[in-house]
Amino acid sequence: MAFMRGLTYPLQTVRGNLALANDMALIEQQIISVIETRPFERVMRSTYGWDPKIFDTMEPNAINARLYRAIIDEVEHVDALQVNGHIAGDSDGLYRVEIKYSVDGIPQPNLNLTLNI
Repeated sequence: MAFMRGLTYPLQTVRGNLALANDMALIEQQIISVIETRPFERVMRSTYGWDPKIFDTMEPNAINARLYRAIIDEVEHVDALQVNGHIAGDSDGLYRVEIKYSVDGIPQPNLNLTLNI
């Protein structure tokens, strides 16, 4: 994998300059960016992100499949992606998701996120 550099997500400044993320941190931030972005939020990339209306189904397999598709479509270098999620039984309105992935064949630490339904 070649050296990668891009803007951090969320945007940050360091001494008046935009902060940069490198390599694996950049990929992780891109995954989170896809999950936190809704369709049409980005004017020039209207299909970027994923639609939380899928939560209306209350079907974990459908939700996980949609998250998987959004990540694979938008984040380069991600392979061996697994998305496992479930509706949190201990609180209302939360969906817990674990994302396992590799970047160009190199396994990465799992991402554990809690999404609002």
